[in-house]
Amino acid sequence: MAVEKRLGFAIVQFLRDQTHRSALNSDEQENLEVAIQCLETTFKISSSDCHLAVSQPLREIFLNALLKNDNLTVPETSPSPEDIERAEQLKNEGNNHMKEENYRCAVECYTKAIDLDLRNAVYYCNRAAAHSKLGNYTEATGDCERAIGIDPTYSKAYGRMGFTEEEVSQSSAVTRFLSILLPRHQEHQKHRVKP
Repeated sequence: MAVEKRLGFAIVQFLRDQTHRSALNSDEQENLEVAIQCLETTFKISSSDCHLAVSQPLREIFLNALLKNDNLTVPETSPSPEDIERAEQLKNEGNNHMKEENYRCAVECYTKAIDLDLRNAVYYCNRAAAHSKLGNYTEATGDCERAIGIDPTYSKAYGRMGFTEEEVSQSSAVTRFLSILLPRHQEHQKHRVKP
């Protein structure tokens, strides 16, 4: 039941996110609230069960599955001109956050831009850069793969993916080194003469 609870929690998070969309009327908002309550009751979960959260929002997991399993690289519908304009504004806000080294806010801005325009490889690649700065290398690699899936000629995505894989490789080497060094250090500390 642990996996089901986590999935239920992810669905509830997704539905909660949907309640914040301004395009919903009051009936739709109420329907979402009822659905959330039903799921929370059924799975015996609440919004305070943060330990059930997954690393990626359900929408991202779903899009990832579409891109990988259905060979879907670009959605069939184009975003509206307003959505494209707002997505560009969000990308620029994300870029400013990157300059300020506020990487979490940058990820949020790029994610919102992606939500508005799934067809723009740059947004995924920029979010990959922010994820890399946060040490979220799995997410960064996934975003690079999505960017390449949308635009196979987008060289920056390949470069970023290479950089991310290099960071993972170095991180693994450090972890291996520490796993060897730490037990030796602890053993040395045990036998050290205390004044």
